[in-house]
Amino acid sequence: MNDIYINKKDLKSFCDKLKERYTVYGVRQKEEGFYVFDEIDEFSDPLKEYKPTILPPKKYLFPQQETLLRFDTQPHPDVKPVIESKKQVLFGVRPCDIHGISLLDKIFTTDHEDKNYTQKRADTIIIGIDCLEPCYEHAYCAIVGCLDVDDGYDIMMTDIGDSLYTSVKTEMGEEIVTNFAEYTVAGEEERQRFRELRSEREGKFEKMINTDISNLPLLFQNADNDPVWDELNDKCLGCGRCNIVCPTCYCFDVYDCMELSMTSGERCREWDACTLKDFAVVSSGENFRSTRGHRLRHRFNRKFNYLMTKHNTSFCVGCGRCSKTCPVNIDLVETVNAVIKNNKNHETE
Repeated sequence: MNDIYINKKDLKSFCDKLKERYTVYGVRQKEEGFYVFDEIDEFSDPLKEYKPTILPPKKYLFPQQETLLRFDTQPHPDVKPVIESKKQVLFGVRPCDIHGISLLDKIFTTDHEDKNYTQKRADTIIIGIDCLEPCYEHAYCAIVGCLDVDDGYDIMMTDIGDSLYTSVKTEMGEEIVTNFAEYTVAGEEERQRFRELRSEREGKFEKMINTDISNLPLLFQNADNDPVWDELNDKCLGCGRCNIVCPTCYCFDVYDCMELSMTSGERCREWDACTLKDFAVVSSGENFRSTRGHRLRHRFNRKFNYLMTKHNTSFCVGCGRCSKTCPVNIDLVETVNAVIKNNKNHETE
């Protein structure tokens, strides 16, 4: 399908028609300065400037808690896998969160397919909204390569004034546009306006990290004894909020919940966090990352070293949620720049 544009006044109708077939999640303001993804009852424009939501939309693909299987022990063992999924639309997803979902796609399919995730992913349509300027002071998506997105979505919209310049990426995107949207094929005027806006945004995103992102794996490999981890050890509360709000954190705990009869139960999983005290505790009671500084060091290595080396891309998407939500104001960019600075100082000694 050629690029099209949809008038903003027709968005409500588009959304209402989508709701007849899908569960539609969009952005709403929870309170001043705080936004959430939630199911849309009455459509309100989610595409105007909004700060990143408290939790990323990954929660609809990788829920905070879900049942993996149900089992009976009597009269004989019987185990039944559980995959709960529904047709859903995520409306108004920013490029950083689309990148986050694409990274989870890699994680949950690369070594062993996680069918609970992949079924939800297959049932999900993503309608993105392009960023034309930084959404708030914590955003550094451009420096980690997540301002632009080439795949991972079905439809991408760019606000060009009274209408939304719309690029359709997939067959499913083309199907829902054809069936549910009032649209016009974009002409040269709309294409020119789109190109101008994309060009104008280039100077609006600061280079907040003081090196090329490709240098970070080697820097973090050499930063095990960096003094920044001792400084953060004294500052961090170990609350795990930075993990919980992250679009690319995927660690989880698995546990069994038995009925009182002890003859049946469920196996569930829920989000876990590598910054929590008990995360690395083993059955002997040994904790391999016993300090808050060690746990934060591990988290930063996951984003900029281990997974980045394996998948050749940053596992931080630059949304800034971790910095915004931290109760003691630990800032990711400041920490990365401290590692960069300390590494340079060590080289000159």
